[in-house]
Amino acid sequence: MKPFHAGKTIANWLLRLALLAILCVLYFNIVSTWNFRNWSYLIAISALFLGILNLVGGLFSMPGITVVSGLIISILSIYKLIVSFNGIFDQYFALHLVPLALGFYFFVYGND
Repeated sequence: MKPFHAGKTIANWLLRLALLAILCVLYFNIVSTWNFRNWSYLIAISALFLGILNLVGGLFSMPGITVVSGLIISILSIYKLIVSFNGIFDQYFALHLVPLALGFYFFVYGND
């Protein structure tokens, strides 16, 4: 069976929406505290802002914004994984792999 190439655009938009949704699920509670002195708050607000930029990069056909936001989301996710790793591969670890993978996807492919 051959791949369904006509669905590539829809798949890319679903990935963008999934990235923004997972970032909201992960970081909305932290962002709602409005604690600018907390390092976790700064990471959370950055991740949500970059998720929105990824969506904007796709809407306005700006591959540079998409690539940079994907790279920084990947870096932030790697940082969160390293800092929070306690030697056990649990649901928290798996949940943070999702934005890492999606961010890296948009870093590599941009708006293609």
